[in-house]
Amino acid sequence: MKRTTVTYGLAASALVIAVAWGLLAASLIPLWAAETAIVIAFPVLVLSLALWWRAPGGEEDIPFIGY
Repeated sequence: MKRTTVTYGLAASALVIAVAWGLLAASLIPLWAAETAIVIAFPVLVLSLALWWRAPGGEEDIPFIGY
């Protein structure tokens, strides 16, 4: 994966978490809705961050590790 591709997932998941937290703080959404958004977006954030860390800056792809 290229770093720019992974950056979109990283930014989107961080944005979802920030917006859910902000809407909850402003009492615009119920607690269960904010929890659902954060629980779904957090693993995406962690995986995107790990892939972003490993992604090269060029056109290369992360090699297949194997079974």
